[in-house]
Amino acid sequence: MTLDLLLISDGKEQLVMYVSNVEKLTGVLICPYCHDYVTILSDTNKRANEYFNIHVEKCKSSTHEPSILLHDVPMPICPALLNHSTVEYLMAYDLMYQFKAQRGFITYDFETLSDQVMKNITDQTTLLSQLSKLSIASTEVFPNQDKSYELVKRCQSLFDELANDFQEQLENYGLLSNSSFVHLWLAQTFESAEQIYQCMKYDDENIPFDKCDKVLGWNSSRFDIALLWDALDCELWTMGVSIGDLNNTKSITVTNKKSHMKLQFIDAENLFGLMTLKACVKDYGDKFEHKDVFHYEIINSKNWKEVLMKTEPFEYEDFKLQLKGCYSITKDEYDQYLIDFKRFTNRLEYLKYYNINDTEIMVKSLVNLIDTFEKFNIDVLHYISIASCAYATKHYSTYFPSKFNLESDKQTYYSDFDINADYSNPNPNVKPFVLSAGYWKNKCYHYKQQDYKAGRETEKNVTTDDYEYYKRLFETSVCSICSAKFTYDNPPSLDKQDNELPHTKDYCLPACVSCNIAHANRDPNIASLHIKMRQYAIKHNLPMTMSDERKYKLLRQCITGGLAAVFHIENIAGKTHINELTYDEQQNKVISQDNENVTTHIFALDGNSLYPSSYSSVKNENIPYTDHRMYMAGRSRFYSEKPYVIKNCIDQRKEIFVAKVKGHFLKSEYSNLLALPQSLETLRQKTKKK
Repeated sequence: MTLDLLLISDGKEQLVMYVSNVEKLTGVLICPYCHDYVTILSDTNKRANEYFNIHVEKCKSSTHEPSILLHDVPMPICPALLNHSTVEYLMAYDLMYQFKAQRGFITYDFETLSDQVMKNITDQTTLLSQLSKLSIASTEVFPNQDKSYELVKRCQSLFDELANDFQEQLENYGLLSNSSFVHLWLAQTFESAEQIYQCMKYDDENIPFDKCDKVLGWNSSRFDIALLWDALDCELWTMGVSIGDLNNTKSITVTNKKSHMKLQFIDAENLFGLMTLKACVKDYGDKFEHKDVFHYEIINSKNWKEVLMKTEPFEYEDFKLQLKGCYSITKDEYDQYLIDFKRFTNRLEYLKYYNINDTEIMVKSLVNLIDTFEKFNIDVLHYISIASCAYATKHYSTYFPSKFNLESDKQTYYSDFDINADYSNPNPNVKPFVLSAGYWKNKCYHYKQQDYKAGRETEKNVTTDDYEYYKRLFETSVCSICSAKFTYDNPPSLDKQDNELPHTKDYCLPACVSCNIAHANRDPNIASLHIKMRQYAIKHNLPMTMSDERKYKLLRQCITGGLAAVFHIENIAGKTHINELTYDEQQNKVISQDNENVTTHIFALDGNSLYPSSYSSVKNENIPYTDHRMYMAGRSRFYSEKPYVIKNCIDQRKEIFVAKVKGHFLKSEYSNLLALPQSLETLRQKTKKK
């Protein structure tokens, strides 16, 4: 359950109130359908509500269906290879033995001041408090060839702006005189990132390596990045398009205009899952490291100099939270704080230590995560979340299954992908392609559009008048790239020999549509990699992209989400009674009731409970089909709306299929169908206990 709460403070006392209507309180109306149209109500904008209601009515009637952009032909899915230029090159040139994950990175963290503002933003909205930057610290990781690393720690604060040489430092980096300590930190970070890049890149200059260093903060997508916004775009560097929104910026890249060095700011928490930094260090990092404590509540923009220059530590009472009325740390943590404080001359020095420590303790956890995935040739820092990393790993495992076989389940299903192997697998039963006038007309139109948009001449382009010529050519020739014959599963297209020239007879050769897409402007070896991976995916029925909108729409309807119905919170052997569902026809209700039987074993009946098996393919006795294993779905083979074809697929049970079936069930049969509760979603449910 999510509640809207309002925090009210007068500087001495703080109250929390429940908000029943956020729109009335804030005066901000957001369209509940598109979530894009926003109106701020005020006395000077009388018709805003009227315009908003008109928009909502229009939005309500529209479907809001997103546009679908599919590939012309199914293409292989392997982001760890095909979306990573370095790995793609190494695989294409058979150099994967040289693979190394990105091990150089930077961690950062802000410390802030909190000021009571009490400023009216609109007629109905008041800004209570505002955070401002106090200090920023970072730990830079410089990797060595033997997988060891060296750390460089830095911290900039408001006190640095008071230093006599601050303006001189700004001038040295070409920054304006009104720049803040955050601008200076960014300039120094770009300088360090260049050095880290030199440590990480390959000795072979031909191997591509993105000139981008990752800068990670903990929970930074919702906090630290907001404090960086005003410094990310200036005369020395420029900010790219962010991923996410203003409340949750998952990734944003900043590029230095002179060196072209890039800093990609991502949230380290997204690589581990929802947890505190303290928990992450305990579970993934160095167990001897710990997160220190610091007191913020009494520090603001008026007293920060006075408070931080004091030589005595904070009292335990200073750590008492006004809002909760309890202490933010335990007595043991306070005792440790006193021990740590003895090493410093004043609170400012301790603040710098505390700020830097929060960045340093992230390093070991990240290094351990990098090491874990590097064994599988997965570069963790290429991704912005553990979800995207897991997705890449899952698909990579389909091309290199031997790397992911568990010790307890050694079994080879098919050989790993080999760049030097031949995966062409012609099907003699497929009908040869016969060029139709409609297909050729469509091709000519799109070729002309491509050349027109690229600014190329179109006077000598192929036209519909060339239909007979190309019909004979496609029937008698083979693909100029892979030498395959053209079939309805492998349709032809025209591949330009020079991408600067238009689509004419003289400059084009026949090629498979898939080969043409793979070829594009790529290096020949990389183009060959894409082609062979597609052939490999077809041969082993691996997941591929969709090219048929009918299939997409059918499968899209099968994706469900939302709240789950939980009938048992816990199941304890010898204690928990078996629950059964029955349908009461008179009351039109489903009755959930415990019977006399008691649980002895837990047995998994549904696919969701066996979900981990779809990643590992480990045997599970509860899976009755496919050798007691659950495999993830592969490529889409065909689509049909013919009843006899659908029935044949269902009866054979040889392949995974999706069937859309309309049915009608008699109410007398409802009790027998309650194993599928989603089919009775319109019925009310009542729970009884014995």
